[in-house]
Amino acid sequence: MKKSPKNLKAKTAENFLIIIPFLLVLIIISRTIPDGTIRLNIGESGIGEKAIALTFDDGPSGYTEELLDGLELYDAKASFFVIGSQAEKNPGIVDRAYEDGHLVGNHTYSHIDFYKTSLSEIEKDIRKGANVINSITGEEPIFLRAPYGNVNFIQLKQLDCFFIHWSSSTLDWFREDEEYIYNRIMKEAKDGAIILMHDTREVTVKAVLRAIPELQEQGFEFVRVDELLSRNGEKLKMGVPYRSCKYDRGAVAF
Repeated sequence: MKKSPKNLKAKTAENFLIIIPFLLVLIIISRTIPDGTIRLNIGESGIGEKAIALTFDDGPSGYTEELLDGLELYDAKASFFVIGSQAEKNPGIVDRAYEDGHLVGNHTYSHIDFYKTSLSEIEKDIRKGANVINSITGEEPIFLRAPYGNVNFIQLKQLDCFFIHWSSSTLDWFREDEEYIYNRIMKEAKDGAIILMHDTREVTVKAVLRAIPELQEQGFEFVRVDELLSRNGEKLKMGVPYRSCKYDRGAVAF
């Protein structure tokens, strides 16, 4: 006896509802298991119970030195994901960030969108950006932030990188308003947070330099993103987009 079209549709819908959660689980598992056996063992960083990683994308720019001056004044560390083409124009600023003890990470050479680019071109752009940074600092950058945060789970597995995402954004790319950005920082300031900003905006620099001393009074310390992620002695994995790391917890990718 043949099934009616109505029954077939109902059965198809039922199977679809079963398959989708299964596929989602497979995707999540695939993102948490890196290719190969590469692990980055930084060792416990020894930071306290209230720590935040401030991260800045797209620089260096004409505002980065003011930011570096403020970070030095407040004895705060940060992480800079620099664009290779910008680093070529401002090598002295990149060198200063590195010498001041900040993390200098890769943000590709030309800020390409991974969703719109072939894997081979992505690899070339990552390598070109890394070469520029290495030529300035003398150290190979091992941490990468994908432009726009656009990286799919297949690319995560195929690119040999330690990916840094974020737990919250100031949305300074959307609204260039010092008060708005300052309020976003204060709202999102939580232990283990990785906060996304851009050192290409004057209002961002002013807002973050207002927020840092106030948050320090609340007991927060500002650390490099690699220090934050390794605070509990975790061995970081390639192919995982890290987003946060709370005290006495593992680094989180989701």
